[in-house]
Amino acid sequence: TQGHWARPPGVWENPDSALETQDFWRVFRACLRNLPGHLADLFILREINELSSADVCKVLDISTTNNMWVMLSRARMRLRQCLDQHWFHKAGA
Repeated sequence: TQGHWARPPGVWENPDSALETQDFWRVFRACLRNLPGHLADLFILREINELSSADVCKVLDISTTNNMWVMLSRARMRLRQCLDQHWFHKAGA
């Protein structure tokens, strides 16, 4: 209600070294594959390939950039939840 996470993200001790491990990328790819609908495509085009908002909307046939930002927020939320469950908790164990 105050704009904060109900449950904060897990602790990531050393993000730079984690990004260099194949295990992290295996988990990340699995999380990305589990996103519904166009959310994975949207995330890849915008965040990884760094396409402009207009180009992403055109490629994915999204009616407005506002819709794109809502969908991107949902994709980020789902990725965060998946990584929290399958990476952060594992790394903290």
